[in-house]
Amino acid sequence: MTIRLSQTAHAQQFLEEASGNLNDGGNPRAKALIYRILRDTVNIIEDLEVTPEEFWKAVNYLNELGKNQEAGLLAAGLGLEHYLDMLMDAADEEAGKSGGTPRTIEGPLYVAGAPLSKFEAR
Repeated sequence: MTIRLSQTAHAQQFLEEASGNLNDGGNPRAKALIYRILRDTVNIIEDLEVTPEEFWKAVNYLNELGKNQEAGLLAAGLGLEHYLDMLMDAADEEAGKSGGTPRTIEGPLYVAGAPLSKFEAR
């Protein structure tokens, strides 16, 4: 599809309004995050030519996750939780902090490549 509606002034105005950027109330950080989520989502819809059926199937999937209180599993399953750990590790390294083990979903004491034990280990 060659239509790039997201680039029009009308669509940009819609995104600003939908995210709350056109009013003085609310948290500026939350509004910036919502704007970015909306902007990137409409770009995904256009770039990948997401059909209405695909869109609503995804919405229903998110509804099911919420109903079952499993949204956190999606974040971990997609690797987003791990990516946050990687960002924090990089920030620590940039700040000159060293030592300890990196943050991992396996736990703070996990060390990749450590020898395995068939019994108790310390």
